[in-house]
Amino acid sequence: MAEGLGALELETAWSRLASIAEEADASVMRTAFSSIIRDSHDYSCAIYDGRGHLISQPGFVTPGHLGGMTAAMRTLNDHFPFATLKDGDVIITNDPWIMSGHLPDILVTAPVFWRQRLVAFAACVFHHQDIGGRLGLDNREVFEEGLQLPPSMLYRQGEPNEDLLRVIGANVRVPDLVVNDVRSQVATIHLTAGRLRGFLEEMGWDDLEAVADEIYDRTESALRRAIREIPDGIYAAEAPIETGDGDGTIMLRLALEISDGEMIADFAGSDGQVERGINCVLNYTAAYCMFAMKSIAAPFLPNNHGAMRPFTIRAPAGSILNARHPAAVVGRTSIGQFIPELVYRALAKAVPERIIADSGSMPLWWLTLSGRHGDGRPFVVGPMFSGGLGARATSDGVSCLTFPANIKNNPVEMVETDSPLLVERREYLPDSGGPGRYRGGLGQEFVLRVPDDETAPDGAIVEFLIAGRLFRQATGLQGGGDGSPGAVLLNGREIGWGQPYLLRPGDRIVYRTPGGGGYGDPSLRDRDLLAREVADGLVGEATAREVFGAGD
Repeated sequence: MAEGLGALELETAWSRLASIAEEADASVMRTAFSSIIRDSHDYSCAIYDGRGHLISQPGFVTPGHLGGMTAAMRTLNDHFPFATLKDGDVIITNDPWIMSGHLPDILVTAPVFWRQRLVAFAACVFHHQDIGGRLGLDNREVFEEGLQLPPSMLYRQGEPNEDLLRVIGANVRVPDLVVNDVRSQVATIHLTAGRLRGFLEEMGWDDLEAVADEIYDRTESALRRAIREIPDGIYAAEAPIETGDGDGTIMLRLALEISDGEMIADFAGSDGQVERGINCVLNYTAAYCMFAMKSIAAPFLPNNHGAMRPFTIRAPAGSILNARHPAAVVGRTSIGQFIPELVYRALAKAVPERIIADSGSMPLWWLTLSGRHGDGRPFVVGPMFSGGLGARATSDGVSCLTFPANIKNNPVEMVETDSPLLVERREYLPDSGGPGRYRGGLGQEFVLRVPDDETAPDGAIVEFLIAGRLFRQATGLQGGGDGSPGAVLLNGREIGWGQPYLLRPGDRIVYRTPGGGGYGDPSLRDRDLLAREVADGLVGEATAREVFGAGD
């Protein structure tokens, strides 16, 4: 048993567990088929103990996945009691209310046995390239959004459920990609399980509970100490969020209570759920809220079960942040990814030195393009791209950073390899970052063209974008200016987001992502730095003169 651990043994054990999680992450990069996974890194891996508590994760995960997996581990015991599981069992689900809030995210997890005992779970979630259903946010119910997989046995004692794999393949547009990516998930958790058994054998331990509990307790204690550095009180914030239908607005409200090492987030007063695919389940809301609160209190502490104990998240049932089944949820990023911003706004007066201005990267811009190559082969490609991060008290915002989603901007080669589309241009948008002593991160211009020659697609391409900040730009902080809003232009005509458009040969579509808000008085910006930005074309001469006061 791992009892009476010394400091060196504990640090060694923790490092080994962290390295196993990182190796699982690297395994996905070697085995995944879809570009949205391999190139966007829209997947997450994690290790849980035999009770379903999070032990370790890689450094590169997205909060929604991590929170979804952790919520699922609390629920799966109700469907498949852990005491009844056998070696070689593998469970699969994409239920939004059990997992991370929309159907493309599929969880695969398996129990890990050692010396005839359940000692851990290996888990990973992939955002799959396609899950069937209708492209668009004008869905009234989740049934319109694709294939639903309730918690099911994908493998029983090592034997695959081929019928279930055939069902998955028959309900998606690109079955080879989706089914093979599910197999990649199985390979990843198989590798993780093997590494965990090898670790236990090397340490001479029967299970992980003692070392896990020590890790949890130490993380919790450190996090509570950090929270106590923030003045106790109740901090409020609200934000109107655009809904993608032109003139709709959703209001989010937060009361954040800090008291003796506890943080309680209450979203009472937020608008109710809608008959449109932008609703959030509570798991997703809680994941992004905990991420934001921890990023302010103690960003460098590891994420594990102990890091969740000081936080409580509440949202009214039936609200936009705690939608009831069967609400439509596919575009929950367009609402839920503003939750960190709401937390930051609430705490701006308490700890302004820790807060960033509003970000043009909230929410992630997620594009789906579906159609057929000229030879009739189907394709679905899902490039993701972001605007600029908000500036902070000590530095500029990072340009084109996917925050808080924490995935990669896609290389243009991905789009051109996986579809007949051509990328004409991808570059920073000058002057898009909010001015300030520290400038907001820049947005980007991303231009696609449908060829009209021998490489043209077979028929129209369906374009579907989930985005935000076309009408409400990122605001600055402490005297900083606002970032520029986003824009989408089809053949020169401005269009919105959230509904599908048909792209035909010769069409050209331009995406301009929002810039981040600035921080502090623009007149205090370093003049040498400003001169270099003007020379590099990132800030216009007129902006430098009229907004930053260059030459005064």
